[in-house]
Amino acid sequence: MLYPLLLASLALSTGTGSVPPPLEKAPQKVACIGDSITYGSKVAAREKNHYPAQLGYLLGRDFEVRNFGVGGSTLLGAADKPYVRTTAWEEVLAWKPDIVLIVLGTNDTCQNGQRTNWEHAADLEEDARAMVQTLREDNQEVRILLCSPPPMFPNASGLAPERQADLAERAPRLEQIGPALQQVARGKEAIEYHDLARVFTANETVDGVHTSPFGARALAQRLAGAILAKRSKDLPSSGKTVLGGELETNLLNVTTSDYHGFERVDFNLPRSGAACILVAPHQGLRGRPWLWRMRFFGHEPALELELLDRGMYLAYVDVAGLYGSPEALQRMREFYDLMRQDGGPRLSGRPVLMGMSRGGMPALHWATANPKKTAGLYVDNGVFDLSTWPGGKDGHRREAEWAEALEAWGWDEEQGMRQGDQLIAKSQRPAKEGVPLFVAVGLADEVVPPARNSLRLALAWERRGGPVYRWPKPGAKHHPHGVHPPASLRRSILTVLGHSAMPTVRAVPSAEYRGSAAGWGGGTWWDELAKLQTLGREHPEATVVFLGDSITQSLSGAGDRVAHTEGTGPFHRDFGPSKAINLGVSGDRTEHLLYRIEHGALAFMDPKVIVLQIGVNNVAAAGHTAHETVAGIKDVVASLREHEPQAKVVVCGPFPVGATPDDPRRVCINAIHDQLKSLNKEKSALYVDLRMAFLDVRQRPNDNMAGDALHITPAGKDAWLSVIYFSVMDLLSR
Repeated sequence: MLYPLLLASLALSTGTGSVPPPLEKAPQKVACIGDSITYGSKVAAREKNHYPAQLGYLLGRDFEVRNFGVGGSTLLGAADKPYVRTTAWEEVLAWKPDIVLIVLGTNDTCQNGQRTNWEHAADLEEDARAMVQTLREDNQEVRILLCSPPPMFPNASGLAPERQADLAERAPRLEQIGPALQQVARGKEAIEYHDLARVFTANETVDGVHTSPFGARALAQRLAGAILAKRSKDLPSSGKTVLGGELETNLLNVTTSDYHGFERVDFNLPRSGAACILVAPHQGLRGRPWLWRMRFFGHEPALELELLDRGMYLAYVDVAGLYGSPEALQRMREFYDLMRQDGGPRLSGRPVLMGMSRGGMPALHWATANPKKTAGLYVDNGVFDLSTWPGGKDGHRREAEWAEALEAWGWDEEQGMRQGDQLIAKSQRPAKEGVPLFVAVGLADEVVPPARNSLRLALAWERRGGPVYRWPKPGAKHHPHGVHPPASLRRSILTVLGHSAMPTVRAVPSAEYRGSAAGWGGGTWWDELAKLQTLGREHPEATVVFLGDSITQSLSGAGDRVAHTEGTGPFHRDFGPSKAINLGVSGDRTEHLLYRIEHGALAFMDPKVIVLQIGVNNVAAAGHTAHETVAGIKDVVASLREHEPQAKVVVCGPFPVGATPDDPRRVCINAIHDQLKSLNKEKSALYVDLRMAFLDVRQRPNDNMAGDALHITPAGKDAWLSVIYFSVMDLLSR
């Protein structure tokens, strides 16, 4: 949209395109204290991509984030470079922040010929406490997030042997720092402990310790989530454990232990004597949501650790050998009532149930009997038809387990074969109540056949109006369980609980910095952004604008993005007379495109038609779900409607990535298209489904798709533009 003349004088090199409205109140000041990881010493385009900068993008205008990182600094006061003796520490105190993030400890692990910091490790708790007390001297309300050091990766690729040996010696010491910080935060309302041990992967570091821009993004996302989370402020009843004093006295065999750094309490129920476990997060979410696991506690814990990290409780009651029978349900009711009662942990009245394998039966039985006491049901290669397993009908026969199941339900052989699937028939209650079903399933499971169990349950759930979220695993058998990585499943669970914002709808810049690999010829995403802003300013006459990712970018290449009649290829041939301009950027996702639009991507143009193709990277690179990606695409359309009300948006749904129809990315893409059809009801948008132009009769990629089953060939570019050409011309003529 052509902005007022005043806008033309604004500098666009920093990505500003429009004048934001004034803030109603002063932003909260966030101080990031740390070492070289915080400073971003090895982060490409450091000023734009260090984690405090990316944290600022995520938090938005209501927060002012400053980087007070000092390379080489330590938490320990007796070490060789204590943070509290730096100028940055004095600057933090003078600034008087509202929120302080402390990410120190990496350099404290050094103990070698050059640095002898670890010999003072006994002072960790005392020195952390002193730092906190100093921060609170002038402001008792300051919110302090004490964070464990991020992980080290001695086996990261490309490390010299000396570096590997150094990190291998230091990495185990990180595990001793977290407990000291936990003690400082324990019982303090404005002081929180956050464990960063799982915050990024080796591939997101440049040397096994320091982050790339992608690692900085992961750290920023984790801490933004912690800052924005709706935390529980009420503490449980006083007692030695998270159970609370009153409940502790009524339970049997109460013991405490450590579960991956979290407080674990084991006990037995007073009536049934069933063994139980409760694991508490470091910082509980408001409402005290919990994941209630059925069977196989501790097996494949990646999901539950991510949920614990973000404030959910984890619970377990032993219902082994009961196969979801009425006796299992009775134990579960006893446990549920204890978790809810005053004087105890007072957990939410609606847990998310987790049924792995044979744990699916008790989880489903609870949901069918108590839909209003169920926030969600997550099943992982679940058993829902006992006649298939352990009965052996189309599955594996297990004589001992089958005898147990028949006894638990009071059936004979014939009854078991006839009634083993009864809970699927009863699933209409939770489905009609809108209880979400999360399904992870190995499609080649020969032990528990998916068609008779998880997939059948999912179809029945959908037919009855219940929301279903799928994680299919082509070629996977019954083992291994879990969704790896679990981030998309974790986000989905927290979102339905009201405790997570979709990453696809938050306007943020990209952390991409590999310009040559991205097809830009060099530089970072920020450099490309500046080029495109200049390009738009130089070509205000453009009537058609293409927005998207690398597939869109490939229509013209990054060098000559303006269509002209003398050019070669379908982009110039079809859209040269329309003076089309290509603003596709390799690697972009919906959230990056939102940022570009909201920061002036089209500020100097007044196009009649905008061709939008976005979402492939959300699915294929970021692992976003169909629900998340659709929300992002629709937000992009809404943003274009706001900023370019004169334009019609031609929404080309994501290309059909994946070499086979059961590729999880393809399954996700298909679900996205199903939900995008509703855009045709809007006057400002036209939805176009391109899939059939890129698939053969077996739903496999044809010659229009590239060999990676992700990008498109030159013939594919021609096919794409041929599909939309007449629609675009018609819109231009109106």
